[in-house]
Amino acid sequence: MMYTVNMTDEEIRRVLRKKRKQKLLKRRLIAITVAAVIAVGGGLLAGRAIGNRTYASEMKRIVNVVGDKPIVKVAMEQIGNKGGEPFWSWYGFKKREEWCGLFISWCEDQCGYLASGVAPKFAMVSDGADWFVLRDQWRLVGDTPEPGDLIFFDWDQDGGRDHVGIVTGVVDDKVFTVEGNSSDLCRQKRYALDDPIIYGYGVIKE
Repeated sequence: MMYTVNMTDEEIRRVLRKKRKQKLLKRRLIAITVAAVIAVGGGLLAGRAIGNRTYASEMKRIVNVVGDKPIVKVAMEQIGNKGGEPFWSWYGFKKREEWCGLFISWCEDQCGYLASGVAPKFAMVSDGADWFVLRDQWRLVGDTPEPGDLIFFDWDQDGGRDHVGIVTGVVDDKVFTVEGNSSDLCRQKRYALDDPIIYGYGVIKE
């Protein structure tokens, strides 16, 4: 079933601004707490202990370049496709359309996500992004995504949602993807986690 968004772009942006403020507040509270622990605990030793725990926590979030998720496996099998015909014809179009969202929807369908309702069927990238934002299944830019998340892009950094792919993994400060309609191909790419063209990540809850 195609999902129709009932909120304007400005309303969606307000939702995201609120989430970013909450994230910033959380980071500030953590920083204050860490500073207090270091001061009370005697400085260097406490600092080392906290640093070690932080390092161990971050290491757990580093994953292989190709994660073990059904949608990742399905997408990887399509690498090299040119023109996107099976995806836009599956969706119901009679001729070629911009097919990054159609590719994602097709992959979701192959995994049973559309039938179970855990992910949206969408042709417009904005509809797909808004579906996740409105359900609070969203990671902000700067968060560490996980394999199987959808990655949304804003090429012009104007608040629009221009392109979408699938996260295959994260290594250090790089996020790896499979994308449809990337120069009319299905292919793998990578970006810095803090790349300003990244709009955010939709989280599929299987």
